[in-house]
Formats: sequence, structure tokens, C-alpha cells
Amino acid sequence: TILLLNRRGYLPVVRCADCQDVRICPDCGIALSYHKKENRLVCHSCERSFRYDPVCPACGSPHAAMVGMGTEKLEETLQELFPQARIVRMDADSTRKKGTHKALLDEFGKGADILVGTQMVAKGLDFPNVTLVGVLQADNALIRTDYRAAETAYEMLEQASGRSGRGKRPGEVLIQTFDPAHYVLQAVKNHDYQGFFRQEMQYRHLGNYPPYTYMAMVVFSHEKPEKAMDKAQQAAEMFREQRMLGPVTISMRRQKHRVRLLIKDKDPARLCQAVWQMVHELDHGAVKLDVTMHPLRLED
Repeated sequence: TILLLNRRGYLPVVRCADCQDVRICPDCGIALSYHKKENRLVCHSCERSFRYDPVCPACGSPHAAMVGMGTEKLEETLQELFPQARIVRMDADSTRKKGTHKALLDEFGKGADILVGTQMVAKGLDFPNVTLVGVLQADNALIRTDYRAAETAYEMLEQASGRSGRGKRPGEVLIQTFDPAHYVLQAVKNHDYQGFFRQEMQYRHLGNYPPYTYMAMVVFSHEKPEKAMDKAQQAAEMFREQRMLGPVTISMRRQKHRVRLLIKDKDPARLCQAVWQMVHELDHGAVKLDVTMHPLRLED
């Protein structure tokens, strides 16, 4: 059996059961994940880690709510349910050391019963004895704030499904979802790539996203959010011939607030020229600019 849960760690969110305060990364402003083995809180964006204190820093309560599940907790739960099973966990935490990736796959291929992992177990694995693939919390891949969320979710789910039944014995795939009628899940269920492609292209066309347009992403960063937003608004006024999304506030990085501006144009040369003109003419001062032409994913 291969079980895919694309969320590492033990708990993806640590929340106080009494005051509902969530432990947040001070650099990125996103929820910290609890890693039980190291007993630390880890930011999965900047990888900074902090000592875990069960006492809530906001209200002093010792009660933490168990919110969600990561691969570490899934491994522990499976071991309780199937005490005789040999379980191998493969994620970014268990494969940090050189050679561990191959060693874990060798262990699974030589008689382990269950392989638990993030998306790294979805592609390229060829184990004839695998007859069951399970995907947990598949909806997480579909709710990302990215125009390619459906595409990447379909790719991952279709690839994961292909790990089952590769030998003489037939395989089975179980996908956990709250929305089984979603066009991505229906396309995976029916192995209907062309159907997915047609539906996805309709959404891309309606939203004016690639491949129907060209995009540039500019992210403005500063310690003070109002300064980043002010420069982003000044920059937005310089794009008179382009369509824009934003400026909008996104997650922090290294204690700096960030504001994103998306610029769209049907003409790639005109888009490039407009971005270069903005970079050279905008007096951005201490505000940092990060420019990405034709981004494959959006900063969140």
C-alpha cells in the first residue's frame, strides 16, 4: 500500500483549545507546523524552527487543539491500527541525509507493507506488489491560491493513481475528498486527460490566464506594510496598456511585508518593455522589488 498525504510534520497547525490562538512564524506570518520527533515548531516556508512549549503564549492555557494531520501523525496512527505492519515514511524530513531516499525505497521494496509520504511518492515508483494507493485530503491541492492549482493537483493525483496495479494483480485507488464531483477528481477517476484539458482551458480563458495571455509578477517588500503597498500602487499606475491584478498583500518573508502585483498582456514583448520601464523609472527607495516574468506559480 502507498498512502499519499501532501503535508509533512505531525500537526499542520497548533491552536490553543481555549483562546484559539494559532502559533505563527514571526518571519512569514503563516502557521507553524508541529514536528513531534524533534518536538519543535517548524515554518514550512522559511524552514525556521522554534522550541515547542505546550503553554499558550497568548492566554497561558496548557491545552492545545489537535488540528489536522501530517505524514508523521499518519505514520503513528497507522502503527496503532496495524501494529504488525512495517511502515516506511518518505518526506522532506525523513530524506534529509544523503542516501536515505534510496534506502527507504529499498526497504519498502524488500518487504515493508505501507509507504507513507508526500508528493515524492506519487511519481516514478514501480513496485509490482502495490495493489492499493490511498490519497488523503486531496482537496488541499485544489484550494491553493494559484491559477495552476487544478493542473498540478490533476498531475499529482493521476501520477499517484498509476502507482497501483503495475504488476499482474489488479490495483485499487481510494481518494479522500469532500467534493467528488469536482472536474479534476472526475478526470482522475476516468483517466480522462482530454476532458480535464478542455475544462481547464475554459477556466483559463475566462480568467485570462496563460496560455491565453502573458504574465509578469512583481513583489514589493518592506518592513512597513504601508510603504510596500504605496510603491505597488505607484507602479500599478505606470501600466496603462496592461491588465492588472492587485496590488494585494501576501504572506511575509524574513519579517518583511510583501505586496504582489500581477501584470497581463497579450504581447510578450510589450509586457517585457513595460516591466523594464517600471523598474527603471520607479523611485522605489528602500522597497525591494522582485520581478518574475512568466511565473509558473504565484507567491502566496
